[in-house]
Amino acid sequence: MNIRQATIVDPEQNSAYVLPAVALSIFVFAYSVNFGALSILAFYGVWLLPFAIAPRVLLGRPGPVLLLLVVPIFFTLSMIWSDAPGATLRAAIQYGITIFAGLVAARITSVGNLALGGTIGGLLVLIYSAANGGYSYDYIDGGFAFNGAFSSKNQLGYFATLAIIFSLSLVFIFQTHRTLWPLALVTAGMGFVLLWMSDSATSLLSAIAAFAAIGFMGVVLNLAPVLRRAAVFLVVTGAVVLGGASLRFGAFDAVLGAFGRDASLTGRTYLWSEALEFGAEQPVLGLGYNAFWVHGRPAAEQLWQEFYITARTGFHFHNLLIETYVGAGLIGLALVGALCLLLFIMPLSAALGKGSVGSITLFSGLAILFLVRSVAEGDFITPHTVGSFLVAFILLRLFDHHRHVRHAAHLSKPTQRRRHPSLGVPSGVLE
Repeated sequence: MNIRQATIVDPEQNSAYVLPAVALSIFVFAYSVNFGALSILAFYGVWLLPFAIAPRVLLGRPGPVLLLLVVPIFFTLSMIWSDAPGATLRAAIQYGITIFAGLVAARITSVGNLALGGTIGGLLVLIYSAANGGYSYDYIDGGFAFNGAFSSKNQLGYFATLAIIFSLSLVFIFQTHRTLWPLALVTAGMGFVLLWMSDSATSLLSAIAAFAAIGFMGVVLNLAPVLRRAAVFLVVTGAVVLGGASLRFGAFDAVLGAFGRDASLTGRTYLWSEALEFGAEQPVLGLGYNAFWVHGRPAAEQLWQEFYITARTGFHFHNLLIETYVGAGLIGLALVGALCLLLFIMPLSAALGKGSVGSITLFSGLAILFLVRSVAEGDFITPHTVGSFLVAFILLRLFDHHRHVRHAAHLSKPTQRRRHPSLGVPSGVLE
């Protein structure tokens, strides 16, 4: 049977392929621990197949692709100095494939299909957790909470937030056909219920920040260009000032208290201080990507014991930049820090330009979600995670968006029909 290439790689014609692929990916990111290697191989397959049959989707405009692969390449190179080279190489390859899959998806998946596929996948994740999950004691937060089919309530809250964002974007951002509204509203409703039941302060705060960013972009993108710049400047400046004042006058502690958390972030500050001491042992290059959390390392074994991680796996330093510093040193920290900076700046920059209003609004919300969560999680430096996949997707789409805007602006300029001083022909012909 012959299958037309366009039905797999053309964003205008491949909905039947990418919708199940996105939904499958979301489900695998959530439950690969439950379903094992076969689920991971299925995820690899659905995104490596398009590249295998049409490598031009990435190789045609390779510049931003190569830029976004710098971090996984550096993580892989850290195997050279890692004291656990096997663990580093394996995790780095897995992380690299996850990023690569996100880049392929960015080139062949329309943002509307990402939202719809994310809604379907999110609903499946929530249904599975509701049917198979339960309550557990969280030794870090010190209380019982519903964690679904996850080992952590924060993960349940995370996926519930993503499901809400994707589903509501179908209705309010992309204004899809009303036949999809029941799916979107059921997903959003279930997401809100499970987000609340998870009692995850990280998820609630990051969800509020993400919805605020979406609302802000929804307003800004309807303003004239001059007013857009003024609004962005005022809001960003105000956020910085408010953040500084909150830390200085104790408002941050009050917010934590409202969520039942203390100033130590329920043990996370202790974890961070320990991590900084470990990172100082090899500050420039780090211990090696994913090399700290290996069986037999006394410091790791002690932390697993102190935080009651009986499985001795799946734990981290609960901060994206600190986790990077321990594993990849100051160089890795600079690279991942640059990734965070891009994640913040590029949606704002796109908002000041033209085109893709719905995409920019959704990307802004997701970007802020990941950045806020990075304070307490390591979402996009980990293999087989939705954060790593979506950050690669978002950044490549934004790079391509900026390129398209520049190209469109160049084509819209009237051809200058000046005569060449020596050849006596219009210079526009030579250009």
